[in-house]
Amino acid sequence: MNNESMMAVLLAALAAPGFWKIIETLLGYLHEKVSGEKRTTMDSIAASIETLTQLSKEQRKDIDQMQNDLKTMRAEESVKDAQGARRRILRFNDELLRNIDHSKEYFDDILEDVDTYEEYCRSHPDFPNGKTVMAVKNIRRCYEQCLEKHSFLT
Repeated sequence: MNNESMMAVLLAALAAPGFWKIIETLLGYLHEKVSGEKRTTMDSIAASIETLTQLSKEQRKDIDQMQNDLKTMRAEESVKDAQGARRRILRFNDELLRNIDHSKEYFDDILEDVDTYEEYCRSHPDFPNGKTVMAVKNIRRCYEQCLEKHSFLT
């Protein structure tokens, strides 16, 4: 349906006998359901509009609270992701120090964790950093060594 057709339908509805009576009845019904009190037609319409306005304000508060909660949850999830990457980096380095061989795919996966962790640390200067500096150097050194010698676990 195009805009002109929609406008014609809307104008026809507005001009139809009983349209405003239906709107008045609906608003009165809404007010009566929410507040439990009956009023005259104009009072009912005014009260219904007031009720709708109040409900809208309450919904806005709820939406704002949900948005804040979502932001908090995302921030917490980002911290957990960074901490998980750090744990995997440190564990992988411990395995290298114990001379446990790894596949190239595993190295690549850990190097992605390194990128994720370092990017998080750069964008969050208050996050405790510096815990993986030597581990990352060792992982990169071992990776280069395995590339040169073709000694990845197969």
